[in-house]
Amino acid sequence: MRQIFLFILFFISAIASFGQFAYFNSDDFWQKAPLLQPNTEVKILPSDTAIIVASNREEVPSAIRYLPETRSGKGIHYFVVFSKSGKWNVLPVSSLQEALHKMPQPDLPWVIYTEGMGKFFTSNLDRGMNLSAQYGVNVMMLDYPSLSSHRKRLGNYFFAKKNATVAYNDFLPVLNEIKILNSTQQLGKGGINLFFHSMGNIVMQQIVKHHLVDKLNGSKWVNNLIFNAPCIPQKGHQKMIDQIHFAKHIYINYNPEDYTLGGAYLVSKRFQLGKQVHRPLAKEAIYVNFNDISGEGHSNFLNLIGRNEIPPAAENFYYTLFHGDTASIHNTVLFVPSKHKGIGYDLLPTHLTTAHQ
Repeated sequence: MRQIFLFILFFISAIASFGQFAYFNSDDFWQKAPLLQPNTEVKILPSDTAIIVASNREEVPSAIRYLPETRSGKGIHYFVVFSKSGKWNVLPVSSLQEALHKMPQPDLPWVIYTEGMGKFFTSNLDRGMNLSAQYGVNVMMLDYPSLSSHRKRLGNYFFAKKNATVAYNDFLPVLNEIKILNSTQQLGKGGINLFFHSMGNIVMQQIVKHHLVDKLNGSKWVNNLIFNAPCIPQKGHQKMIDQIHFAKHIYINYNPEDYTLGGAYLVSKRFQLGKQVHRPLAKEAIYVNFNDISGEGHSNFLNLIGRNEIPPAAENFYYTLFHGDTASIHNTVLFVPSKHKGIGYDLLPTHLTTAHQ
């Protein structure tokens, strides 16, 4: 009976995300994110929200939907996206280095952000721009096709999973270049944090699975590596994560009642790390249980239009990590040893507005 209930919840959640089809994939929305001509002279001010997007989508510059729902298979396109005159202007650039030179506040902390299922290019712009504005950080969005307007709900699950599984081929060179550029301080002084949400965690899982993580190891060039509500198999996760040595701190954010990942279990028949985590645990990882503040929630890091605001405790926590700091897991006002099998720490509700204010 519970499995049937979870199955229904999974598709109710999917229906909610599919309700965003008309909004994010409408002609009007795409026209609010115009594709500029390469080499367009622009002046991006510190007051303008600006992010970098590294996309592996096929590019069709002549179409309204200029980055559609297909992977190109030919590497990465880079864009600088900035707010101006009520629009999100999308400027193609030739390289990551060129994109970095156009960022107006290079010394802010960097969040390298990979989303999960259910995103058009425009949806990812919405997430990336909101994360930058909400937390006062530079964002580099790793964008891959994870939603198709031509597929039904279950078909989109497999569509997103397939594209996330092959995306490591495109994004590993990006991460490696970030490592190299950071070593010469071309990403400023704010530090780097990697944030993978839901199916986006498959990218890092595949890098390790294909024995490529040594390209990223060698130094601790990442402050925080965050596996957020990871939609990857729980089994063997500790062996995967224990091969990662490039991050000073590794966080695994989970929720035993996450209904979205409950649906992923019903489809895949595999326990998901973001929901059904159990021992053995990764030696270097810090496990944070979100259940006390999010109930059955799956995504608790952004305030988005049409959704309830995230809990203050969640915003405090993510602000700390996105700015490269360490969570105060021994502060008993904020955390206690987890009630869920003693795995990590429970993040506690707080009535503070934001700890960073």
